[in-house]
Amino acid sequence: MVLLALMPLGMTIAHRSSPLFLGLSAAFAVSALALEGGFKGLIAEARHALRTTLGLAALVFAAWGFLSLIWSEVRETSFSALLEFWLPVVFAFILSLTLSKRMTNGAFWTLAIAIAVAQFIMLLDLRTGLEVRQALRMRFDSYIFNRPSLTLMVLLPPLMAWFWRSVRGGVGLSLAFSALIGLAIANSDSGAAAIGLPVAVLACGATLIAPRLAVLCGKIGIVAALVLAPVAGPLADRFIPASVHEHLATNHSRDRVNIWLSFDAAIHEDPILGAGFGASTRLGETSVAERVSPERRVLLNVGHPHNAALQIWVELGLIGAILAAAVGFLTLDAIARQPKVIRALSLGLMASAVIVAMIGHGAWQGWWASALGAAVVWLQAAKHLSDKRLPEEMKS
Repeated sequence: MVLLALMPLGMTIAHRSSPLFLGLSAAFAVSALALEGGFKGLIAEARHALRTTLGLAALVFAAWGFLSLIWSEVRETSFSALLEFWLPVVFAFILSLTLSKRMTNGAFWTLAIAIAVAQFIMLLDLRTGLEVRQALRMRFDSYIFNRPSLTLMVLLPPLMAWFWRSVRGGVGLSLAFSALIGLAIANSDSGAAAIGLPVAVLACGATLIAPRLAVLCGKIGIVAALVLAPVAGPLADRFIPASVHEHLATNHSRDRVNIWLSFDAAIHEDPILGAGFGASTRLGETSVAERVSPERRVLLNVGHPHNAALQIWVELGLIGAILAAAVGFLTLDAIARQPKVIRALSLGLMASAVIVAMIGHGAWQGWWASALGAAVVWLQAAKHLSDKRLPEEMKS
């Protein structure tokens, strides 16, 4: 519990450390369960979860990624990307079966304190020009707080869920923490977090008012992102005015559009199978790049397309896009079956994660998968804790 709760603080100090916290927490949870003689029960629960429609869809999506090693021209890179992404998913899956049902209020208070301290460190560093980091001879580029900012953003919904459902006066506390996290994000360089946080708020509010409509809009959004991905570059190039790019110059919006144009061109060279899981990081070295026009070829070396839907198309093709849509749809269906508050905050978390993935980092980065996995575990824990306290008629 403590390891998982310290993740936001760890990310503020070492901005790629979330997989370490998630993995160690999972290892300790499994070890404790084995000592209690509950390992067989864990295996049975895992089998049951993986036999659900959502579990099977996730397994098929994972299998398609591993199958893409066959035609990937950069197999070592593809295999490394598969491990970087799927290991945190496995860690989160283990914690959802073990730790989420055993989480205590003390663990949530530890998380709240860790988030508060992380915010203080971020604001202090940014306001002082990162003097402390310079004195300690650590990296002192301000953008290193982008990942911690996004981690705070995704951990806010589960903390709010716990405040609302398990703490007296929790609404006020949740608003206070929201303001603090908003302040930290506003002072960071993370444009993705600055967009993701208000999207989470809007999605949460919409779900509280009209849950069915909000879930439907979520499904439409997933379809739109994946259907438009192969033409995202041309559409953005045509319809985003130059004045918008000038206003968003610090967020490199024009550069993103140029990158999307290059990766869109790559999609059309192999639209069904894709170039292989994780191949985006070295796409410029593959035969796909050789078939792309010279003016589009250069930006295939940037590492990833800064758009998860586009990256799925480039690496896993049409089949991967269909499987990703299925996983997204089934996840939304699972969210729709949750209690009112958990449902609203879960949809807020998913909406913010999707919008960030559409404009930010690489789709398979381990720190991001770990942060989202931890957020899901905490949300489940908030539900379990409140269910233990609430009368049966209030649990819905």
